[in-house]
Amino acid sequence: MMKFYELTLLILIIFTPLKAIESHIVLKVNNEIITNIDLDTEYKYLIALNNDLTNIDKETLLKLAKESIIREKIKKNELLKYYKFGDTEKFLKVIVENFYKKLNIENLNDFEEYLNQYDLKLKIVQDKIEIEMLWNKLIGVKYGQLLNINEEILKKQIEKKSNDNEFVKEYDLSEIIFQINDENDLNNKINLIQKNIKEQGFKNTANIYSIADTSKFGGNLGWVDEKQLSQEINIAIEKLEIGEVSQPIKITNGFLILKIQNKKQKKIKFDKKKLLEQAILFEKNKQYNQFSIIYYNKIKLNSLINE
Repeated sequence: MMKFYELTLLILIIFTPLKAIESHIVLKVNNEIITNIDLDTEYKYLIALNNDLTNIDKETLLKLAKESIIREKIKKNELLKYYKFGDTEKFLKVIVENFYKKLNIENLNDFEEYLNQYDLKLKIVQDKIEIEMLWNKLIGVKYGQLLNINEEILKKQIEKKSNDNEFVKEYDLSEIIFQINDENDLNNKINLIQKNIKEQGFKNTANIYSIADTSKFGGNLGWVDEKQLSQEINIAIEKLEIGEVSQPIKITNGFLILKIQNKKQKKIKFDKKKLLEQAILFEKNKQYNQFSIIYYNKIKLNSLINE
């Protein structure tokens, strides 16, 4: 990531012309007005999360910002049926800290300074994080009883590779999850995404095409132990080198493409109980992400979007 002072001139060049534009309505989501100022803020927010987006054309980025803000408004409209915003300060502090550490920023003051480079206020970002936090809570409430975790399979996967002095692979992964409307469109969608990865990079392609919650961070999943991954995913990535991208992997709610950002081996003494807990948590998060996509698509169908 660029340092703060290295970004200053670039950001001034990108954003100064946008400030001169007068406010006007761009679209409505469930009768909530979204202006070009809102769109401008989302535009800056997305670039703050992924500086590589400055390399794509402005028209594509504005389209991405519009889709992002529509998704946020639809989620918030649904959340207002169940929760009161502003009552999550206790938990928000921890989640905000995790958020800026994903950007390799050490403390809140540095984070605020970083946001100022993009003419963004901390409160704006906190509000966005609160929406995602409450959304995850809602998905947990609605779908928690539908989780299907086969602990016996996970135990067997751990047992199969467990020796006292085994070397374990760890992968630093990024993901793109996509869906298709028709099986006949699969090859075209794959070709489009793979072409975009070559031309724009994986992070930008994740921003544009991925429907996963990780898309705003360029698809970043972080470090994952091979024992947390399904056998199918391990097979798909085990021979990939750093920087290489997997072929699409069929999952419950679409298709998954993974990139190996980095990988390493470590020698460990197995704690089978801990490994099982980690594997269960990873599987839960994967299933919750799938439920999140399903539920969002459902409420989007019933949302009114006027452009």
